[in-house]
Amino acid sequence: MKSVYIILIVISTILKFDSNSQQLQGYFKKYCGKNVIKSDELKCALKCLQKDDCKMAVKKEQGCTIQNECSAIDFNETNFVLLIKKLNKNSKIDSNFALGTILTGHSSTITSLAVLKNGDLASGSDNGRIKIWNLDSGCEIMTLTGHSDDVRSLVVLNNGDLASGSKDKTIKIWNANNGSEIMTLTGHTKKVNSLVILKNGDLASGSGDQKIKIWNTNNRSEKTTLTGHLDDVFSLAVLNNGDLASSSGDGIIKIWNTNNGSEKITINGHSSWIWSIVVLNNGDLASGSDDKTIKIWNTNDGSEIMTLTNHSGSVRSLVVLNNGDLASGSNDKTIKIWN
Repeated sequence: MKSVYIILIVISTILKFDSNSQQLQGYFKKYCGKNVIKSDELKCALKCLQKDDCKMAVKKEQGCTIQNECSAIDFNETNFVLLIKKLNKNSKIDSNFALGTILTGHSSTITSLAVLKNGDLASGSDNGRIKIWNLDSGCEIMTLTGHSDDVRSLVVLNNGDLASGSKDKTIKIWNANNGSEIMTLTGHTKKVNSLVILKNGDLASGSGDQKIKIWNTNNRSEKTTLTGHLDDVFSLAVLNNGDLASSSGDGIIKIWNTNNGSEKITINGHSSWIWSIVVLNNGDLASGSDDKTIKIWNTNDGSEIMTLTNHSGSVRSLVVLNNGDLASGSNDKTIKIWN
């Protein structure tokens, strides 16, 4: 398989480069630690750096292309890509303000996001496409095609590969570096709603067929199937002890021993679908429901600790912030932060 180098440079517009590539060569040695870029590729990069409106330089066998807009990359024909983000002289990289970027390129609803090991962003859409973005430059690096229906869930495997679950009933594993499809996992009979990585590196999937499957992605085998829910499995979360929690349209949360596939605890309390679950920093489990509430649960015995009731619509998404607070997104068009 052809090797492709993708280099991102964040520079100030007041920087000046020599007419030859020696200074740029030194830049790559300084920041990459080794010389992997050929001379003609450096010259292509230099042409881009010398133009105020250049955003992307693409080096192919037949020549160097300078672009003032980002575009998708054909990895079969490309040797080298340079992405440029130029900061004006008043910009401060280390300021208290974040540089905002709007990523445009999807032609349909964006349904899922995942951050890759290298910091790039993967986004899944309901037209079956997955796009990979460089967040510093705002450029689309590649589009992954293969699913025939909505991409419902994305997760990054321990080795850096990307897994996607789809309404087409399949799970696909992708090489996130070059966009190639590594494998397709089949076994679910309805849409794949949720994916998580277990403590041992296995992949767990929750589906509209009311089942949870555990997969060994090294040998493409299905290890076990967990059954017990009476409706769609919407969300999965890995507990601190390695057990797996699942939520469903049946309004129930189940906790499973993933070593032997046994059901340990069934948690009742919500009066409608449970869209999202997440593990808090202290090990408790939070659940967001169509009944407009968030509940906090003790995962050791399944007891309810508290109910949060300030949303006026269905609670569709939950996430734990870096400081340990809980954020919830709702059909009432608000995001609430909870201590």
